[in-house]
Amino acid sequence: MSRAPLQDRRVVVTRAEDQAGTLVDGLRERGAEPLLVPALRFLPPPRPDVLAEAAGGLGGAAWLVFTSAVGVRFGWAAVRAAGGLPAGIRVAAIGSGTAEALEAAGAPVDFVPREALGDVLIEELPLAEGDRVVLLRSDIGREAIATGLAARGAVVEDVTAYRTVSEADPAAAAAALAQTPDAITFTSPSTVRGFLGALTAPPESPAPPERPLDLGGAALVAIGPVTAEALAPFGLEADAVADPHTVSGLLDTLVRLFS
Repeated sequence: MSRAPLQDRRVVVTRAEDQAGTLVDGLRERGAEPLLVPALRFLPPPRPDVLAEAAGGLGGAAWLVFTSAVGVRFGWAAVRAAGGLPAGIRVAAIGSGTAEALEAAGAPVDFVPREALGDVLIEELPLAEGDRVVLLRSDIGREAIATGLAARGAVVEDVTAYRTVSEADPAAAAAALAQTPDAITFTSPSTVRGFLGALTAPPESPAPPERPLDLGGAALVAIGPVTAEALAPFGLEADAVADPHTVSGLLDTLVRLFS
């Protein structure tokens, strides 16, 4: 019998517990032992009335943009509660995971950029001057998407669809490191801040510390370049970045890293 590609590798998974299933299952299928340390929690938006108002005022908009599967969970529920999607508005999703969440919810998917990156969405979303775009994102999501679309001539309504709380249990994070993991995976900048912040005081400035955090030699694997950049304030660099920037791409990157 051939050896599984990640046989006996211990891999830390920092995704929120209710999001981690696909990655955890994929690791086990490849012979790895997942060490689950959720570094995120998702909560309703601080102003549900603002989300409800945006969902009820979609008439005349050109695009409704979702940036994550979690945004679909909260945002599409608001759209349904407001009576559904008005005729003429198209739906865009950043990444295949967001698109799959929309399809599972019974929502249309009219556009997905070639890469699961906000910068690529900004570049590729079909827009005409003056198009109204309703963007549903986390309270700590990147403002660059809204400003980038506005720079292309769109009238952007930037709406907080949910809150992201970045924090892991310090005891769970320390226990995972005590098992000398081979890799630590990060699927968003928030997972970086949540997991590493549980092990050390958050950096007070953008400059990296003189002494980087000791993670015992574990390979740091990021789902995309924006997530990789979030390691820098902790004095760390990604050993590998998934391409494509999906859970499947992350699994393939781990296999290549340890082959």
